[in-house]
Amino acid sequence: MAQARNMILFVTDQWRWDTLNKPGHPAQLPHLRAFAEEATNFTNAFTTVPLCTPARGSLFTGKLPHQHGTMDNVQGRSFYPHGKLHPSQTTYLERLAQEGYDVSFIGKWHLGDGTLLDRGIEDTSLSDGGNTELMNTASVQFEGPEKSPYYATVADGVPLDEQRVNLAIEKLAVLGKGTRPFCLVVCLHGPHFPHHVPKRFVDLYKDLPQDYMPENWCEQFSESGKPEAQSAFYWPCQDTSHMSQQDWRRTAQHYWGFCSYIDDMFGKLRQAVSEQGRDKDTILAFTADHGEMLGAHGWFDKGPFFYEEVMRIPMLIRDPEQPAGTRNNFVSFHHLFPTILSGTPVAQTLGAEEQANSFWTSDEKHVFYVYDAYQGRQFRFRGIRDERYKYAWSPHDIEEFYDLETDPGERLNLAGTADVAQEQKRLKAALFQWMKTHNDWLAGPGHHLPVGSYIDGRDKSEQHLHQGFT
Repeated sequence: MAQARNMILFVTDQWRWDTLNKPGHPAQLPHLRAFAEEATNFTNAFTTVPLCTPARGSLFTGKLPHQHGTMDNVQGRSFYPHGKLHPSQTTYLERLAQEGYDVSFIGKWHLGDGTLLDRGIEDTSLSDGGNTELMNTASVQFEGPEKSPYYATVADGVPLDEQRVNLAIEKLAVLGKGTRPFCLVVCLHGPHFPHHVPKRFVDLYKDLPQDYMPENWCEQFSESGKPEAQSAFYWPCQDTSHMSQQDWRRTAQHYWGFCSYIDDMFGKLRQAVSEQGRDKDTILAFTADHGEMLGAHGWFDKGPFFYEEVMRIPMLIRDPEQPAGTRNNFVSFHHLFPTILSGTPVAQTLGAEEQANSFWTSDEKHVFYVYDAYQGRQFRFRGIRDERYKYAWSPHDIEEFYDLETDPGERLNLAGTADVAQEQKRLKAALFQWMKTHNDWLAGPGHHLPVGSYIDGRDKSEQHLHQGFT
């Protein structure tokens, strides 16, 4: 039987894949790059859905959004301020606790106010799953140009994410003295906006060219042949019509500065793992729930689409029983826990499908995507991506097909053209077979309201009141 082993899961929010994997990328991430050398880097890792709550629901249950039920953001200032992952949906955290693990959760939960406590996970520091509000922030002072949530430079004060990692280091020492194996989950809000970043990390990018513009940028909504879902913004900060060239430059400086800030925090946690003698008995993973557009296609944040900027995520796992290196098999965010648990006694509690989804044994060359709703609006999309092509289908919007080899920026929608007809047919068949296998109701006949329709029946032209940014 496998040895009882500890696990630390470090989850960031809205972290782009390219910062760690694209050669020559300007992001300065010395600690994570060093960690990548001792870990396994899964270079073809993708989120299940590019939206916080459903992605996290999938991570912690191992299920797809239509299976666990949280298909839209909840809490805070979302359309569902009192929403939550239903209590009947058992998480891996509860399963670990039942198997004798000490479970500690620090940071962003985003699956229901206080509901980690309801699930019996009592060690929930600085978490909205405990007694900290989702939208809670630390008291800090700013200096210089400020345009929140896009950019603001912190001159004084300790942001909440730094407090969380400091607490995680303290918690690690306590857990390490116990007699039981432990699972420590550290979920940060960053680099999700608001990009409120300490000055020393913003200054790392002061030499960014003065004429910088985001890669793959174009005027928002200027592209032709795109789904109707991409013709409007659905959260105030997604409207980029007011963004000047200097705004985009400062936004990039602060986003990458945020990544560098978190890199520094991760480095301290990684050092603590070694100093406390946990290198040989602890699995350590670094990842993100989804990416960030950062100006691509004119968008900021994310939206109801499957562009690489939001779908592809970093995935680094250091397992003492696995060799370091690079793996190119296609893996999905919601299969991370079965992967981590596969080398522990808890592996015997995993179902056959969960075991088969382990990153270590999978050799998949494609991945599937889903999207259902955002801010109370219905956006039904399903997608498949292989080594070259990406196909997206919707019951109430147009299809998309991209050749990532000739069009890596996904600017030209080839769906319905003769040149890709066979490939489109092949991917659509594979997608629908997957949907049927997973009992996805979209695979069958049925009526679907127009794209962007509200779940409560109000007119789709209405913009419900947003009280802030989440």
